[in-house]
Amino acid sequence: MEEEGIFKTDNLCKFFGKKRVLNNINLNIPKGSYFGIIGLSGSGKTTLINILIGFWKQTSGKVFFDGKQLKFSKKRLHENIGFATQGISVYPLLTVRENLAYFGRLYSMKDESIKKRTKAILDLMDLSEAENLLARELSTGMIRRLDIACSLIHNPKVLFLDEPTEDLDPVLRKEMLALIKKINDQGKTIIMTSHMLDEVEVVCSKIAIIHNGEIIECGSPDELKGKYSKNEEIHLSTTPGNYDSILKKLGKLDISNIVMKRNKIVLYTPKAEKVLKHLLGIIDSSREKIVSLKVHKPTMEEVFEYITKRH
Repeated sequence: MEEEGIFKTDNLCKFFGKKRVLNNINLNIPKGSYFGIIGLSGSGKTTLINILIGFWKQTSGKVFFDGKQLKFSKKRLHENIGFATQGISVYPLLTVRENLAYFGRLYSMKDESIKKRTKAILDLMDLSEAENLLARELSTGMIRRLDIACSLIHNPKVLFLDEPTEDLDPVLRKEMLALIKKINDQGKTIIMTSHMLDEVEVVCSKIAIIHNGEIIECGSPDELKGKYSKNEEIHLSTTPGNYDSILKKLGKLDISNIVMKRNKIVLYTPKAEKVLKHLLGIIDSSREKIVSLKVHKPTMEEVFEYITKRH
């Protein structure tokens, strides 16, 4: 039997007027997990998050936080969650330290507690050297870290992140994900929405796919990929790249699909080892040279596309 999570929903529905935005959402988010919620624009991600944090009220169904129904424990919820929105919430004319103190007071923290917590947060978020800088003087990556720092000042059990790497360059995205993982490693539950499926696949321990207001799948990245594809992918790039000749020599091997992608071929097969052995033999006997060769399961992006199209 699945252990009751930090958040649980029971047939959650939400209507705006006559429009149904969420339909019978049943979720169980494990304590300490790094939980991703993914979906197309307009799928219901933001509505679901706003209900979980107590900002909106569901039309029907139940929401439980840490074992208690949300409508009976809203004060406890607000004391134990942090939320960093896609937009920045910090005050540009306050310093890093002043922003943290301001948000600490919003949570009714005492000055001594704010002081102790501020030091720990500055160290965690790598902002110690910038503590006396105005927020408007910070770089894009630093201000995003400060925004998350302010949501952590009261030491919540759960951190909600709405598209935390939006508008960051690849290097800053990687740094931000490593930082969020460090926060998760400290025992905090992370609940993140994102459309960056490559990120979600790497960092999240569990993923819920929401589509047209319904949860259509939920599981670990490996579970979802294993459920929807028994194939592995062989990505091959050669030079001079006479792929038609290579494919003709493959014969009637167990290959589900072949796709041409930017000067390479991708073979989908449930018997990758057998196909790969035959493929290497063909290349060895031809005048082709391998530029790159990789074997892996389909990406989360491909699985997501397949699942949503099926629905």
